Amino acid sequence: MIRFQKPAVHLLLIVLAGLTLSGPAAALTRSDPPSRAGTSPPSWPQASSDVAADPTFRFGVLPNGMRYAVRRQAVPPGQAALRLHISAGSLNEAEGQQGFAHFVEHMAFNGSTRVPEGEMVKILERLGLAFGADTNASTSFEETIYRLDLPKTDRETVETSLMLLREVAGELTFSPAAVERERGVILSEERSGDGPALRAARAGSAFQFG
Repeated sequence: MIRFQKPAVHLLLIVLAGLTLSGPAAALTRSDPPSRAGTSPPSWPQASSDVAADPTFRFGVLPNGMRYAVRRQAVPPGQAALRLHISAGSLNEAEGQQGFAHFVEHMAFNGSTRVPEGEMVKILERLGLAFGADTNASTSFEETIYRLDLPKTDRETVETSLMLLREVAGELTFSPAAVERERGVILSEERSGDGPALRAARAGSAFQFG
């Protein structure tokens, strides 16, 4: 079992273009609901800063403590960008856990409570999203980010995409068979990435943070 050293904080960022929200998605633009009893969601950075937040964003907190930011834009028309930000990365790994954060990122596309293994990418492709170009994720020292760029903003596309991000946030299944299959993908990435750029980055980090 993976146990991070501090709780992960989820943030959903939505940039919308030409979309009128309805149904469950509409709740994201209403007044902030109270947090669930016993939870203390982190405040937004602007709460303790003299720099005002961008007024075109609507900030809020869902009842489960997850923060969200929504912004409407006109370019490109009829599209939307969804970002799920999790404040956990490789710096949260204990000794003997190196690589776990990146592995979790990969497993996000390999089965959850409502989406069988191998179906998430197919669902997104049916909605017009290309894997890699419109559907991707990344892990760094302090964060993991899942990205969905929606080519259209009809109700089915938006609500299905939000459902899939909800699955990523807390419903992944980590079946042993899927873990074994993904292990080879991770090792292949490690081999292909072990070049001059990676070695230079490691040397730079050792110099800066030694």
